[in-house]
Amino acid sequence: VDSTLESLHQATEQQMSVLRMLRSQSRLLVEGGAGTGKTLLACMLAREHAATGKSVLLTCFNKQLANHLAACLADCDEVQVTNFHELVHQMAMQAGLPYEIIDNPEQRARFFREGAAELLLNASELLSVRFDTLIVDEAMDFASTWWIALSALGRDNFGWYCFYDRQQAIYQHGSTWEAPFTAAPMQLETNLRNPRPIGEFAAHIAHYPPPAAFRVHCGTPPITLRSADFNVMARHLRTLLNELTQKENIAPEQIVVLSPYRIENAKSAWRTGLSQVKTSSDMATPSAGKIRVGTIQGFKGLEADVVILVGIDANAAKHPDWLYIGASRARAVLYLLALEEFPDLSE
Repeated sequence: VDSTLESLHQATEQQMSVLRMLRSQSRLLVEGGAGTGKTLLACMLAREHAATGKSVLLTCFNKQLANHLAACLADCDEVQVTNFHELVHQMAMQAGLPYEIIDNPEQRARFFREGAAELLLNASELLSVRFDTLIVDEAMDFASTWWIALSALGRDNFGWYCFYDRQQAIYQHGSTWEAPFTAAPMQLETNLRNPRPIGEFAAHIAHYPPPAAFRVHCGTPPITLRSADFNVMARHLRTLLNELTQKENIAPEQIVVLSPYRIENAKSAWRTGLSQVKTSSDMATPSAGKIRVGTIQGFKGLEADVVILVGIDANAAKHPDWLYIGASRARAVLYLLALEEFPDLSE
């Protein structure tokens, strides 16, 4: 684990060339697969623009990712970091407009998908809050109506930068997604996060093309543990966590356990495998002595040294994008705890 992580700490020439391009363009689309450095570049760009006195909005869909970005840029007062729906909430409150979460599931989903953008647009008309630079990470998660609302927050000739991966479209349909402006995207082709065995495995299980290049070619191949049911899986998880933390001396905060379903879900009987360890639901911030536990979807955009995908069943096989996102979070070691009904990934 240590040798793999040491190799991943070095910056690449591709990153620096992209940053130079970002500096020279006022609007730019940056496309790249999982682990190609999109989030890092978004943070670097926000920091540079703030250093020149520009007001910057850095936003995304995922709340946990927004928390991570905010922690990375906590020293930059000119950068406002928030996920999209929290931005809507803040702006609505400032404008004196009601922001109500509706109990009806269908109406609530409609509000988050459509109504929130309209509310943000209305709030922007009542407020003087404007930004010199808009930066969107994981832009694939944004609907076309959201772009209209966001653009209303830009000053004249504002800079706009979008980072995205069409292979991680779990909230918007990838084939119909449109960028907020027309431009030829800059392509990031080198995987900077995953060792080759993990990166190729993530692409394979999702039936995606593998990255063109990897910064780290060697590493431990992903390990799959199969179980007859979730109770057996719980025992496998308990044993695995004990081996990692006690025998291999991996710090608990280096480990994240991810599932397609919330731990509170009735199907998640595997959760008893966590009974002997301390856990944290704060996916954005590692906490000393605690293993982070959450959903694959909620960890989108983040990463960890050791990733354990658990609760993988036949239904998960119908969502290759989930598996791709989950597997590609691992910086050094990846485990897959699956039911026997899950298809053979070697095929």
